[in-house]
Amino acid sequence: WSMEAESVAVNSTDVALDMQSMLEKILKANFAAVTKKLTKAEERIAELESKAKKGKWPSGSYCILRAGGSCPDGFTAKSGHLKSIKLYDETPVYLKPVYFGDSYLKHHYVGHKDADFVLNACCK
Repeated sequence: WSMEAESVAVNSTDVALDMQSMLEKILKANFAAVTKKLTKAEERIAELESKAKKGKWPSGSYCILRAGGSCPDGFTAKSGHLKSIKLYDETPVYLKPVYFGDSYLKHHYVGHKDADFVLNACCK
């Protein structure tokens, strides 16, 4: 062994330990920051869920899609429709049926080139 080789081995070990220590500090700091953000997000979700359970909706004038046939307290049911809308073709390129709550867009009659759009909302 030469002194030079032993010195290089010790120095590289010191550097590796310093890097490991630095990485551990960075990981701990990032973990703490992410945990803090996650905790705040969980608290906000819990707050919103609590308000929703109490039936509290944000103030203002707006509409939400109706589901289940009735509206939450403080909302008024509104409905509208377009029936037998003529289509160029009944393929998915021209009509993609979809349901959202009590509202829908679908074929008027399967095999015909027309569609129905029904909108059911709750407004305040």
